[in-house]
Amino acid sequence: METGKYTKLGVDRAGRWLRSAELALKEGRHDDVVYCSQMCVELSTKAVLLATGIDYPKDHDISGVFIELSAMKTLPEWFRKRVPVFTRYISELAEQRGLAGYGFEQGIEPDYFKDYSSKAFQYAKEVHECCAKLLRTRR
Repeated sequence: METGKYTKLGVDRAGRWLRSAELALKEGRHDDVVYCSQMCVELSTKAVLLATGIDYPKDHDISGVFIELSAMKTLPEWFRKRVPVFTRYISELAEQRGLAGYGFEQGIEPDYFKDYSSKAFQYAKEVHECCAKLLRTRR
């Protein structure tokens, strides 16, 4: 399968995670918002790395690799300027992912993320929109 097909599949899947995060936010499932937002950010950014030919680790936190995009002159300046911010989002959400997904094992209630979930969703929405826009312009 060609790279363009993989990137489209990745960013489309990221969009489904984003819609899941939005629904979870409306329903007050705050832990699910954080988990789904992290997955959206991970897949959106991995699709961009794939499109640019950068191999990424099979890990949730790819911030160390994603930051390399800020120096790629072949990418539009509007995107390169966002890379440091997106790198912070990637790292922050990856750090929260385990607790959001498996915090129940430690007795953590979904409302633990109540104050953070809307921010996590906004991060995911911003990253997904920018990554999808970039990938559309590269086809």
